[in-house]
Amino acid sequence: MDLVTVQEAKDQIRIDSDADDSWLALWITAISAAVVSWLKDDWRVYVLSRDEHGDLILDSNDDGIPEEDSNGLVLNPVVKAAVLVELAQQYRFRDGSGAAAVPSHWGHGYVLGAGATSLLSGVRKTTVR
Repeated sequence: MDLVTVQEAKDQIRIDSDADDSWLALWITAISAAVVSWLKDDWRVYVLSRDEHGDLILDSNDDGIPEEDSNGLVLNPVVKAAVLVELAQQYRFRDGSGAAAVPSHWGHGYVLGAGATSLLSGVRKTTVR
């Protein structure tokens, strides 16, 4: 599931030609998958439905139920922003040098850069209870 389009990525990175479209197509898929994996639950990618009191509507597994509109499930804007931030970083540092790595004192297991990780931290499933 691609969370952004090639055109949205081109607008973010400010690319005017089609020369990098195949690179973008590959990395959009890869980064989208990394974001979904990092969030731990597919439903966290979407805006969640709420009742008239503003409380989340949960299914029988206590998972959020994604909101739908006429175009389908509504993507969480924070998730979209994180994908675009990560794409821009990966595009800028395609050779692997100078990338904005997550600081070592944050621990291991971060598959995304600091910008995307910071955006997504409030959406991610907590592992400590």
